[in-house]
Amino acid sequence: MKYFLTTLFFKLWITLCMAQGISVSPSRIFFKGGAGQTVSQTITLNNATSTEFNFIASLKDWDRDSLGNKRYYPAGQRKQSNAAWLSLSENSAHIAPGETKLLNLTLTIPPASEAAQLTNSMLFLTQVKEQQKGLQNGLNVNVLLEVGIQVYHTPNGLVAGNLEFLAFEDRGVVSESAGHKARRMQVKIKNTGQINKDGYLRFELTNTATGEEIPIKAAAIALLPEAVQWIQVDLPAELKGHYLAVAILDAGSQYDLKIAEKEITY
Repeated sequence: MKYFLTTLFFKLWITLCMAQGISVSPSRIFFKGGAGQTVSQTITLNNATSTEFNFIASLKDWDRDSLGNKRYYPAGQRKQSNAAWLSLSENSAHIAPGETKLLNLTLTIPPASEAAQLTNSMLFLTQVKEQQKGLQNGLNVNVLLEVGIQVYHTPNGLVAGNLEFLAFEDRGVVSESAGHKARRMQVKIKNTGQINKDGYLRFELTNTATGEEIPIKAAAIALLPEAVQWIQVDLPAELKGHYLAVAILDAGSQYDLKIAEKEITY
């Protein structure tokens, strides 16, 4: 049998990776500090394997689309970018087997006129690795780990705002991969504040005739300032009858719960 020599590249977009015994923390960095100050935080890389790893650092801008998926841009392209304010103690890192390495990330905050809003960027640590030889199936595989760390600067005095419901819609039956069908609900939410918000969107679905409750998994959410996002939830396609759907928006103990209801007949 003839084998074709192929190089495969797998990019693992992860914010806290334990792949192959490598861990990087924290996954998100929140800088505080006023205009003109310089602040820093330590990034820890730990190699629990018997193999050495080499990483190079780079910066990109990013935001999320209407479904919450991250989009990336060249560093400094977005108005909300802080990539130009950042510097890393080492732009490349060699980590020996069993070694823990510390990198220092520094943020130099510009004058007040430039630092009056939340800014963000993404610090990438990308593995540089030679091809692995002699695999039994005849393939050369080069597995590259790329770790993304979200970096925020939140100046004092920003308006916290809240998470608000904008829409609660029934999209009907949709077809997924492998012929799987589901009934799709979509909820549109907005971050009305000037700071980043995390939370959960919980759902309750009750058959109003029988009282039966249909379990639905909560959805984790994260919204940048003033962002609008659609959250979609799939329900069993075979549902029949009259149901009350309740969506509960939980942004943490410092915010009030938001509740939206919708009656649906299948």
